[in-house]
Amino acid sequence: MDVLQGMVTRQALILLAALTGGMAVALLAAQVEWRVFLAPPAGRAVARYRGIPQGGALEKVGDAALKRFPGLGTFLDLPRHLRWLALTGRETSPAAVVGLAVSLLLGGLALWVLLNDELYMGVGLVGFVLPFVWVRSQANEVKRQVERSLPELAAILAAEMAAGNPPDRALERAASWRGPLAAVVREALQTARRTGRPVFGRGAAEGVLVRTARRYGLPSLYAFATQVDMAARRGAAGQQLMLELANTLIAAYRERALKEAEALDNKLAVPAVVGFFFPFLLLILGPLLIPFTEAL
Repeated sequence: MDVLQGMVTRQALILLAALTGGMAVALLAAQVEWRVFLAPPAGRAVARYRGIPQGGALEKVGDAALKRFPGLGTFLDLPRHLRWLALTGRETSPAAVVGLAVSLLLGGLALWVLLNDELYMGVGLVGFVLPFVWVRSQANEVKRQVERSLPELAAILAAEMAAGNPPDRALERAASWRGPLAAVVREALQTARRTGRPVFGRGAAEGVLVRTARRYGLPSLYAFATQVDMAARRGAAGQQLMLELANTLIAAYRERALKEAEALDNKLAVPAVVGFFFPFLLLILGPLLIPFTEAL
């Protein structure tokens, strides 16, 4: 009887694991179909045509997980990282990221129960953390793009102001550029139009540009917005201040680029050893070691 109960219990666990794994695979397949291989607008249009509820299956799973564990929404500072990704047009919700993480965790646990191998439990845990780490790495890349674009934007603003254009007009022209920094400028201009607040500060009142830069939490971006705001308040003297700011940022960027170029050899040492030296050594010594391995 005990043996029979054990067999029934094991079969029930296997069935439960299979159902959980199948559900996780179905959720991932649905998400990949509409959110990865298709552009976001096209994916939403096709989803509406097929009658798929807006948000997707992963967002439903993520919403359910967030209701039970609200702390997942702020795991690894997720909202701020997604705000950075939105500057490049890759908009997604915290629920979608959490849903993908939970689905990968459930898939790993299902394989652990089904195959009785603790390795898959570790795979599930790694899969749970992986979406958050990926979002963070992509957000950091967007931050680096913004920092690299600061000297260019400063040069554009200095040239526009030197040509006699007012600071707000110069900022509107800079917003027509592409890239995440231009998206930040467009966000500030749209906020100013929507709320009726000035783009640059007046008196003790803070400008919308500085407020928008503070929301992203990047010190270099906030310092740049503050200096541009200061130049805009100076009137005619702001042209010279903006030119000095552009020259300072260009010099700092050049110095940083030279330092990164000098450190490039050290960064490439490990990939060169792992990707070239070890395979080359194995290719040479492999045939020589085969007779010794056969003798053993």
